[in-house]
Amino acid sequence: MPTFATEQLIKVTVRIFEAVGATDYEAKCVAEHLVESNLIGHDSHGIILIPDYYKVIKEGKIRPKTKIKIIHETNDSALVDGNWGFGQVAAKEAMEIAIKKAKTSAISAVGLFHVYHIGMLGYYSMMAAEQDLIGIVMCNSAPIMSPYGGFSRLLGTNPISVAIPAGKWKPFLMDFATSVVAAGKVRVALNRGEKIPYGWILDKEGRPTDNPADLYEGGVLLPFGGYKGYTLALLVDILSGALTGHGCSSSPEYETGNGTFMIVINPANFTPLEAFKKRVDELFQTIKSSPTAPGVNEIFIPGELEFRTKEKRLKEGIPVDEKTWQSIEIVAKELGLDINKIVKDVHD
Repeated sequence: MPTFATEQLIKVTVRIFEAVGATDYEAKCVAEHLVESNLIGHDSHGIILIPDYYKVIKEGKIRPKTKIKIIHETNDSALVDGNWGFGQVAAKEAMEIAIKKAKTSAISAVGLFHVYHIGMLGYYSMMAAEQDLIGIVMCNSAPIMSPYGGFSRLLGTNPISVAIPAGKWKPFLMDFATSVVAAGKVRVALNRGEKIPYGWILDKEGRPTDNPADLYEGGVLLPFGGYKGYTLALLVDILSGALTGHGCSSSPEYETGNGTFMIVINPANFTPLEAFKKRVDELFQTIKSSPTAPGVNEIFIPGELEFRTKEKRLKEGIPVDEKTWQSIEIVAKELGLDINKIVKDVHD
């Protein structure tokens, strides 16, 4: 499995998206987002998506050089039309709006609609946490998950992310799909020729399977925790789809992409910021000090594994499976780019 430096993957991604008509700002925004996903170990939301984005750009589902439009806003809320531009660009700008409003209010809420795919939600919630705010982000998506007890595609994976600042510790970072696993992780297993655990998906006949290909042949993802994951998926669909106007995953109004809902909370409006961060630190320390169960070496705070993975991959490089890299090479060749030369030129 080839390994690449962060700068190499960013450069390759920028060149590809510039070649399909993106502005320098758009290309860099998308590239930094995708490679950040690889850095923290969420390869399902990283550069593996380049061929998919290339395809939908050609289909007109992502429109380069498009700007967001604020439909209406108040001091602490806004509804934003992404105009089917790059999801990473629209969502970043929507979170910037939410952050700005939260700094002058106790809390802000921003809805975003008409975006194809915004990528890893933790990227946006962390934008808030890095400014000592609490970030909450959720979005719906194309139906690929069954409701609890069913096996038809009626719900998206409908993920949710929360990031909370701490003091001496790195932020709390929760970022997960309401399905047992994100669909992208099934794609990663398929690309690597690996089996998946039973309990992730059902095949088109409603039977448990360990073959990732079954998902793409009419199968469904399952909600995590049964009824609990299903309930959360419905909640996300309501707030991200019904409330924003993007449309719920299985409704006729829904076209594609991610209806998105963001909330930013300013802790300083509730309690002194340093006191809040100290309490969070103390909580983390208590959790980390807990005796571990047999066979467990360490208890992790949500996000801790991702932060460690990022440190490791910044030093050692980012592994990319052969199938993913070959699919990116095909895209680059169609665009007249030699990505292996681009990679080589980064450090020459």
